[in-house]
Amino acid sequence: MTLYLAAVGPIVPAQKFEGGWISHSKSSRVRSVRLAPQEEEAILQITQELISRLEVHDLSPEIVIAGSGRNLDPQIYKDKVILPFALYNRLTSVEWKPLIASRLIFHRNFNKKKKLVAFSGQLFPYLTIVPFVAASSILGIIPRDPTLNSVTFLAWLFAMFPVAKVVYAPFYRGLQQTADKQTLELYLNPTLEDVLRKIEMMNPQGSKANKTIQKRIGGFRESI
Repeated sequence: MTLYLAAVGPIVPAQKFEGGWISHSKSSRVRSVRLAPQEEEAILQITQELISRLEVHDLSPEIVIAGSGRNLDPQIYKDKVILPFALYNRLTSVEWKPLIASRLIFHRNFNKKKKLVAFSGQLFPYLTIVPFVAASSILGIIPRDPTLNSVTFLAWLFAMFPVAKVVYAPFYRGLQQTADKQTLELYLNPTLEDVLRKIEMMNPQGSKANKTIQKRIGGFRESI
């Protein structure tokens, strides 16, 4: 898969790397690279066909780039598709199809009710402050020193952010599992499970990312 630099630092000597051009300067960081026209057109055509088939009305990407991200799923926005840099040059356009389909279905299923639940997850740490203060007052464990009091509340607040991730993890996992199941029902070739197993064998982002892939594959058995 050939790539063109889309956003880099100052112009510096470059070297060819797996079909693309990557700068070897320590001061230059490649943030994203744009696919070659032919490959970009193939991904856009697949994406537009799926958007029409799945009746997703608010997306119409015009460019495809490869960029860094926390997960291995393509990100689809109104005007662009971002493929995970860790998988560039490793999957064919046909193999991207089930991954794009799953992401589009996830987007389609993410309705106003689910958005409200997701928003409550962002507010979760702050919503726990009142119960914490009430419980602390009842138990008489609120520090009298104002500085210590503030530190205690801040410590509680920051501790609730990772708790929120744990509490809301089943919600997001359920959304992904539903999207993956509905992608299988499209009878694409290769299937989503085929592509996920290929990614699992690559292990592009280490054991943590692989565990996420394995959970998604395990979800197929649960849905049978």
